[in-house]
Parts: sequence; structure tokens; C-alpha cells
Amino acid sequence: MSLFALTNSGFDTSEGTEHYFLAEHIVRTGRLGYTPDEIPIRLSYTAPNGNSYGSHEFGNVLFLLPTATLNLAIGAVLSPFVSSETIDRLHQFVISFQPGIYSAVTATAFFAILQIGFDRSKKCALIGMFSLVFTSFFWTYSRNLYDGVLCGMLLTLSLLYLMLYKKQEQTRWLILVFIFLGLSFITRLSAILPIFATAFYLILHHRFSIPRILRVAGISSATILPFVLWQSWYNHLRTGLFYKSPVQTEVYAHNNSLDGNIWVGLSGLLLSPGKSIFIYVPLAVLSVLLFRRFYRHYRNEALYVLVLVSTWLLLHSKLQSWYGAWGWGPRHFISIAPILLLPYAVNIKAIARKTYLKRLTLGLAAWGVLLSLSSIISNWHFRMAYAREQNRLDDEIFVWGFWNSQAIDMVKAAVGNLWRMATGSPVITLATDYSAANEYVSSTLNIWPNAFIAVGIPWYVAIAATIPLWILLFWSGRQVFRIGFAETNANR
Repeated sequence: MSLFALTNSGFDTSEGTEHYFLAEHIVRTGRLGYTPDEIPIRLSYTAPNGNSYGSHEFGNVLFLLPTATLNLAIGAVLSPFVSSETIDRLHQFVISFQPGIYSAVTATAFFAILQIGFDRSKKCALIGMFSLVFTSFFWTYSRNLYDGVLCGMLLTLSLLYLMLYKKQEQTRWLILVFIFLGLSFITRLSAILPIFATAFYLILHHRFSIPRILRVAGISSATILPFVLWQSWYNHLRTGLFYKSPVQTEVYAHNNSLDGNIWVGLSGLLLSPGKSIFIYVPLAVLSVLLFRRFYRHYRNEALYVLVLVSTWLLLHSKLQSWYGAWGWGPRHFISIAPILLLPYAVNIKAIARKTYLKRLTLGLAAWGVLLSLSSIISNWHFRMAYAREQNRLDDEIFVWGFWNSQAIDMVKAAVGNLWRMATGSPVITLATDYSAANEYVSSTLNIWPNAFIAVGIPWYVAIAATIPLWILLFWSGRQVFRIGFAETNANR
């Protein structure tokens, strides 16, 4: 958490900010509906009753309600002393840390899955967790309030409690599995796929006992029913149809309709230089290579991964915007990034025993770290806006091209930023409505202490503000590595 907090950019450019505005409106008024004068947000849908409602699902808004309550309290205290513009900036600064919390929980849950669910050593579980964080686009999304990040946290927690249920078969774990699946469903509708994958896993786990299957089915259905009822009611409120969300209507068909070319989507998600899963989660290559071994030792878990990943891949390949429109890489897949890496992470010891696998792992991890660091140094949203101004945002260039693909463009941007800081070269300016501070940090180092300096806060104040986080990072890092090395020494 301290790492994600230190490397946060201090502002958010995703649609999650609009989820926050709705959360703040609900805290202020107690109403889901609003008028354009109350919340002038882009992601609105006019319902049959004439009110406007959020187009996206409610999960991210739900988790932002405590943050909105805190921000409104801060605003009430500070309003006599500072301008409303300063308060708005402070609100944005506070909410920018929320995806880091989601990501920290996800990474911790992934560690626990490896140790509890698959009996990996603490050292191997740590390596698996660090692989997820540093060699994929996971770190970049730790500072993005996109609801897929929250969905990823909820899905990873559901898998953790599924592994606990496998070990102990206690009803409380099963209930928690479906609570988190239900929350993920009201966050993103595509979470219906892990619900089916989990049901399939439970059938396999109890395949020799029909009474147990029936009992599990009853508990699971009762647990998830309130979430299904909520989603049905919320759909009906917004579109007049209990089975149709606004994101499934013609308004959003250009991105979300399922009439895209599946072969284009599949080839893009697997092979394109700009949006391939294997570019942004490179160690997933090892998951493919080691899947047979994973299946031999963990048959049910391997089938769970296969069902979830294959259905997720097929569904999103059929979307008109199969890579998720404006985003860093194939953004829909951030929700299942831990699942993609599971076969690799479970087999880390096996990798260490084979030279060619070690070399391949180091090469893929090195690329992942390079791309991850590049995306932290720069700003993918800013780079997309810059590419649009230069007429490079065309799919043929940005997705299917190589030297100007999104991934290579980001590496070049990071190198340019480092050179710009070293030489004092002018920053990149855009014709669009990016602030001067945003342009500065996006052209130099895109973290919040640098943004503080860009808006006129003295450098020593900005550095002093990071000291508690550096202390927490050092202390917690020492504890983490002590655990890993103590276990290694004990084994020796």
C-alpha cells in the first residue's frame, strides 16, 4: 500500500471520477437520480421517469461512498479558509489513493491464495505476488479508479475464500465467496463469468455427492440472490427493463455491443503489438507453457482457470471495442490478471529447476518491469491524447503497428521524460484541456510529489509529505523479506 501511495499520480483521469461524483451526490442528497445541473457528468442515462442515472453499474459508487463522506466532511471544515477550487483539488487527491487500496488488497489476497490454496512457501508466494505487481500492468492500474480494478479485487478475494472452502468446507467461506462474487457482479456485468466458473468448480469439488452439491447450490443461490435483485431493480429504474443495463443499450453500442469480429478481437488480444495480453502480462506466457503441469497437480483449479479465462477472452473478443477503448493495454483483463498468472506462480519452483524456463522467465519479467516503470514515469492517458493530436491513435498504428504501438510509445515516452528532466528541455503541451501541471508531470515524472511542485508547493514540503510513506515502505518491506529469508534459512 505504501508503494502504491508513493507512486500515485495524485489525480485520476478514468471514468471512476464520475462514479465518485455520483457517490458524492448520494451522500449529499440521498438520491440515486439527478439532473444535469446537479451533476454534469458524461456517463449519464436518461430513464423513462425523466431522471438521469449513472450509466455504469453501482459497485464502484458503493465503495466510494465512505470516501465521499470523508471528502464532504473535509470540505465543510476547510470551506471558511480556502477556495472551492482548492477543496476540489484536495478531493481529487484523496480519491486518487483509492485504487491503490484495491490493488494492495488484491496483491495480498494473491499471496494468500498461493500460500493457503496451493501450499506454496512464503518465498514462492512473495515472488508470485511481486511478479503480479511489477511485471504486468497491475502497478499502473493501482492509480486508476477504473471499476475493473475493484472488480479484480473482488474476484481475487472470492478465489481466496474458495480455496479456504476447499480446505475446510465451512459454510462461512462459501458465503464469503458469493458475497464477493455478488459485489463484483454489481460492479461489472462481465463478472457473471466467474460466477459460472465458481459454480463449475464447486460441482467438480463435490462431484461424488449429490446432496452436497444441492446444499452448496442452495447456500450459493441464497447468498447471491440479493445482488441479482438489486441489479434487476437498478436496471429497471434506469432503462425500464430489469434485464438491460444502460451499457447494453444503443447509446454505448459503439464500444459494448457483442457484434464485433471475434477473430479480430482474438488475434488482437493475443498477438497485437499494442494491446496483446502477453505484452502487458508477459509472464502469462509461462502460464500457457506450464498449464499442463498445473492441470496434473491441481485439476479442479486448472479447469476453473481455463473456464474463466477462455470465456472472458471470447466475450471481450466479441465486443466492438475488444481492447476497451481508452485504456492502458487490454484494460478489461486487469480484473483477471491474478488468474492469468496463477499457473505460472504455482510452478515457480519448477521454473527454477530448468535453465531454459529460468531464462525465459527473466526475459519476460525484464520486459514487464521496463514497461511497468515506463507507464509509472509517464501517463498513458496523456500519451493517448498526444497520439490523437498527431493522428497516431488510429488502430492500424497504435494497436497493430509496432514502433508506434501503445507499449513502445510508452517506453519511448519514459526515455523522453528522463532526458527532459536531465536536460531541462521544454515539456509537451497539448491543444486539449490538460492543465499546465498535468502536462508538466506527464512530461517528466508522473507522481504526486512532482505534481505538488508543479502547482507551486515548495519542494521540501512535497518531500516531507512522503516521509511517513517511506518509513512505512521500509518497515513493512523489512518485515516481508524477513519472513521470506527466515523460511529459507529454516529449510536449509
